[in-house]
Amino acid sequence: MSSSKFNFKIHVIFLVASLARFEPSLGLYLGQRHVNIVNKLENHETLMIHCWQNSDDMGKRYLKYDEEFQSAFIDLFTFQHVNIECDMEFKDGDMTRRGHFLVYDSSHDVRTRECYKWCNWSVGTYGLYAYDEVDHKWDYEIPWPSNNRF
Repeated sequence: MSSSKFNFKIHVIFLVASLARFEPSLGLYLGQRHVNIVNKLENHETLMIHCWQNSDDMGKRYLKYDEEFQSAFIDLFTFQHVNIECDMEFKDGDMTRRGHFLVYDSSHDVRTRECYKWCNWSVGTYGLYAYDEVDHKWDYEIPWPSNNRF
């Protein structure tokens, strides 16, 4: 392969990667991702959330209504595998609801619609809702209880 053809291919790859970084609708996003989980329990109960990124314990937190858990990381596309999973529980009257939720995985889709820069989740009494960055709406995704590990 000639040097000019090789250089052209490299330029095309960098152009596509640059566009994808700034334009998620192309179906690819390289850059810093944010995973946010907000307590929107209709009964205003405290949400216990305990998360792990890969095998690193991110700690246990108790979120009051409207408080959120946040995590940010650089997504290097195929060069690393990132997953974030969380145990969650809250009181629903006399019953305690518990679930284990995979909220982000770089190797496959966890949600109906892929998240790009912002992977926003809202926790409600009926389950988790994912924010769709393209349509700007919340979609019901995962019911309680859950054990959606892959």
